[in-house]
Amino acid sequence: MKVIYLIFSIFILSEGTVLRTKENFSKKVRYDKYGFQPLCASCTGLITVASFILKFDVSEPVVLEFATIICKLFAKQPWAVCDGISSQFRDEFFYVFRRLANESPSQICGIILPDCADPTDPSESGWKVALPPKPKRKRVFKKKEKKPKMSASQNLNVLQLTDLHVDFEYKYPSEANCDDPVCCRQSVAEPKKASGYWGSVGKCDIPFWTVENMLSHINKTHMIDMVLMTGDYINHVDWEYSIEEHLSVLRKLHRLVQNSFPTTPIYWALGNHEGVPVNSFAPHNVDERFWPTWLYKEFLAMSHPWLTEGADESLLKRGSYATQIMDGLKLVSLNTGFCEVTNFFLYLNQSDPDSSMSWFVKELYESELKGEQVYVLAHIPPGDSECLEGWAFNYYRVIQRFESTIAAQFFGHDHLDYFTVFYEDMHNVSSKPIGVGYAAPSVTTFEYQNPAYRVYEVDPYNKFKIVDYTSYSADLEKATEDKAPVWEKLYSAREAYAMDDLSPVSWNTVIQKLFKNEKKREQFYKYAFRNSSPQCDVTCRQQLMCNLRMGHHNSTLYCPNL
Repeated sequence: MKVIYLIFSIFILSEGTVLRTKENFSKKVRYDKYGFQPLCASCTGLITVASFILKFDVSEPVVLEFATIICKLFAKQPWAVCDGISSQFRDEFFYVFRRLANESPSQICGIILPDCADPTDPSESGWKVALPPKPKRKRVFKKKEKKPKMSASQNLNVLQLTDLHVDFEYKYPSEANCDDPVCCRQSVAEPKKASGYWGSVGKCDIPFWTVENMLSHINKTHMIDMVLMTGDYINHVDWEYSIEEHLSVLRKLHRLVQNSFPTTPIYWALGNHEGVPVNSFAPHNVDERFWPTWLYKEFLAMSHPWLTEGADESLLKRGSYATQIMDGLKLVSLNTGFCEVTNFFLYLNQSDPDSSMSWFVKELYESELKGEQVYVLAHIPPGDSECLEGWAFNYYRVIQRFESTIAAQFFGHDHLDYFTVFYEDMHNVSSKPIGVGYAAPSVTTFEYQNPAYRVYEVDPYNKFKIVDYTSYSADLEKATEDKAPVWEKLYSAREAYAMDDLSPVSWNTVIQKLFKNEKKREQFYKYAFRNSSPQCDVTCRQQLMCNLRMGHHNSTLYCPNL
C-alpha cells in the first residue's frame, strides 16, 4: 500500500503523464498468454491484498508519513512541500484507491505500470463520443455581390491572457533562487539571487502590481473588443492550496481585470490550478463531498454579466459553458480538468466525465444548424502530455466533424507561445489541414519566460476568422523599482512567418519551413520563451516542434526528425 501511494505522490510532484500510445510500449517486453506482463499479475495481487488490509486496518496516517519521507528522499522536495502534497491528496487518493481496488485491481496496475495497460486498448480511447451526421442543405444559388473592402480599423481586437498565476504573496526584495519549487516569497537580508521588483524570470510567479501595470498599458494602448481568459489564475504553491485562498485570489483578480475593462466582455475558462487539490475536478459519479461546486459558483459570478440564457446550468454542472457573443458567433468554454492525467477521479471512469464532450458536440451541432461560428476557449491543449488520450482522441474527432463551424481554438497551460495544426485524417499529416489551436504565452514568469499577452485581429465580416495576431512582452531584466516594464511588440504572426493568411493550410506551410530551417527554428524558440536566451535544451526544442502537429498523442507520427 505504501509503495502504491509513493508512486502516486511522485507522479503528482513530477507532473508525470500516463500516455497509452502504441509507441510507449517496449518491443522487448515479455507477455503471458493473456497479453500481460508477469509483473502485472504480481501488481494485481499486491493491490488486492492492500485493499483487503485497508478494510480492517485504517492505517492512513502511517501511509501518509511514509509517503512524505519517501517524497523527500526520491522526489527531492522540501519537507513542507512533501507533507503538503500528501495531505492535499489524502482523501482523494484513498477514495479512488478503495473503489478501484474493490472493482478492478488490474486497472490500478494499468495506471502505474504502462505495460500493464489493456493491450486491446493501448490508447485508452475506447470511449467514443457520438457525432451527428452532417445536415443536408439545399444549395441556394445567389448572385454574387461585391462587398466593400473593409479597413483594418473595422476588425475586432481580441485580447487573450493566460496562465497569470498571480502571486499576491510576492516579496521584494527576496530570494529568487531558493530550494522550494517556487521562490520570491521570503524576504532575506542577503539573497543569493535577488528578486526583481516587477518580477523574476525563473522559479517565481508574477506580483500583482506587474499585472496591474500590464493591464493599464493594454487599456491605454489597444482598443479591446473582447477579453479571453484561458485559465490558471492561482500561484504554483500548490502544496498550500485551500478553497478559501482560491476564492480570495479569484475575487481579487476578477476585480483587477473588470476594473481595467469595465464595459468589455470578459470570458473565463478554468485551468488545472484552479482545483483544490491541484488538478482535482471531481465529476458527479463520485461522492458529493468532492464536487467543486464552490469553484463553479465563483466562476458563474465572475462570468455572469456576459452569459446568455441557459449558460449557467452547464457551468454549475461541469465547469463548461456556451454563450452567444454576438450575432453569428458563439463561445464555448471547456473545462479541461476532465482531461488532466493527475485528476485521479477520472480513473474511476474516463468515459466522457459529466457528459462534457457530448454537451460540446450538442452545442456545436446547434450552431452548425444555425449557420453560426464557434470560438473554443480551453486551458490544456489536447496533445499536451497532461491530457488523457481518451479525451484528446475524442476532441480531435469533434474538431474534424465541425471544422467548418469552429472558427478558432484558444489554449494556454504550457506558458509557451506556439500553435497546433489539426488534420482531416489524424493519422496522416499529409492530409488536408482543417484547424488550428493557438497556445498563447503566459503572463507569469514561471519558469524562465518573460511575461506576455496576445491580441488577435478578427474579421467579423468573414466568419470571424483570425486575420493576424501580435504577441507583446516586457523584458523584466531591464526594469527596476524606479523604471517600470516596457511592454513592446514581440512579433506579428503574418510578418514573422511571411503568411498571406492564418488558414490551417498556411500554418501547415509554416511548420514545413520550421522543420527545414534551423535559423527559423531558433527564432521560433525565442518567441516561445520571450527570452533572447531560452532555457530550452535539445529535448525541450524537439518537444516544441512536436507540439506543432500534436493534436493528440502520437509522437511517432507528429514529431519530426531534425
